Amino acid sequence: MRLTPYLASAALLLTPAAHAQTVAAAVALQQHRVESVDARASGRLVMVDGTGKRTTYKFILKTHGFPDGVRLLEEVQTPEPMRVLIHLEPSGRVTARLAHKDAAGKWIATDVLPGHISDPLVGSGFALEDLVDSQFFWKDQSLAGRAPCGSRTCVTLQSVPSSAEKTQYAKVLSSFDEKTNAVLHVVKTVRGSGEVKDFTCFDLRQSHGVSAATQIEVKISGKPGSTLFLIDHGSAKAGLTRADFDITSAKLTGPEPKDGDF
Repeated sequence: MRLTPYLASAALLLTPAAHAQTVAAAVALQQHRVESVDARASGRLVMVDGTGKRTTYKFILKTHGFPDGVRLLEEVQTPEPMRVLIHLEPSGRVTARLAHKDAAGKWIATDVLPGHISDPLVGSGFALEDLVDSQFFWKDQSLAGRAPCGSRTCVTLQSVPSSAEKTQYAKVLSSFDEKTNAVLHVVKTVRGSGEVKDFTCFDLRQSHGVSAATQIEVKISGKPGSTLFLIDHGSAKAGLTRADFDITSAKLTGPEPKDGDF
């Protein structure tokens, strides 16, 4: 499950195998992969500091492509549980809402201001905007090469945002397997500072005919340690509806085990 969303992250689902010979074809493949997502997952967000000390939070995540864009809802079990709802519009615009429990245990949601889309998820190396692959919807796209990725061959797309894009990044390099279209490696350069965030996807699996990376690690240049996004269980065919994306619902449930899941 490619949660880088790379998470997506996500960024969990992939299209059938095809070869991208042009920029337009490569972008279309990745846009379709993102827009056709229908997944649930449960796992762990693990932050490793420079000494090797680990802080682990469990999470539940679900994401689905609707006609008006992709929605991703994640609940992270921190000492004070929090939820985030990301909406990736067809234009590539990303908006978000956050929710926390009040004293009575009720979920209260607030909108995230555009300038805070780059805020980290519970202090991890993943920013809120990293939970969806909005870079594939930016207008400036180019092929940056075709080269081996371990035992696979990857096509690399370079995505550059316009001045109107509400993103912290100056450019993003996304390398995907030319046979499965699975994104395996992403390098994001931060505007102004030149800081580099390096995302690597591991442990590809199959769910309902879809390739999925169940581990994603992000390292940030000049900073010790890393963050791991680990999927313990997931389904690439969840059958989600709009009702599943109520950020203030009483309970967010993980995927129920069934044939074809991982």
